[in-house]
Amino acid sequence: MRKKNIKTLFFVLLLSFFAFSLYAQHCPGGPCEKHNPPPEESKPFDTLENLKIWRLLENLKMWQLTEELNLNEEQAGKIFPKLKKIRELKEKRKEEREKEIEKLSELLAKKAKSEEIKKQVELIRNNDKKHQSECEKIQDEIFALLTPEQQAKYLLFHIGFEGNIKKMLRKMKGWQKDFKK
Repeated sequence: MRKKNIKTLFFVLLLSFFAFSLYAQHCPGGPCEKHNPPPEESKPFDTLENLKIWRLLENLKMWQLTEELNLNEEQAGKIFPKLKKIRELKEKRKEEREKEIEKLSELLAKKAKSEEIKKQVELIRNNDKKHQSECEKIQDEIFALLTPEQQAKYLLFHIGFEGNIKKMLRKMKGWQKDFKK
């Protein structure tokens, strides 16, 4: 019971932080272009505020993962660096893929030869497969550190956590729209 209350309190604090950060982005009386210019293509860490939110979410994820899987210190010490490596690989691949897709778009726009387009498509697909393989290898290393019960909880945790965060972000965007009115 106490564990559930702590989790609930933590989520309420997290939601309050999000709500405050959204409120702080607006001048009194509504959005202010002078102090908050419209974002260009936003990247995960394009602002200090986004970086703080991202770190908060990462810390929340690690805390909940430790609680949910009942990880001991040894397991946590081995698993968290691997999770960080996966995150870094995903970020790197995302950046690389954006450049590869941009080049593909340019090839199509300039009506390049089919052979050039095919080569770029194959490059993207091969790099995606290589990235997936690297991530799966690290996931296998993580699973080797967990009991079968922890493995099951790990899979369910990732599905549930990401879904909950997406729901929370959608709600926050809705609140932000209501706040702008």
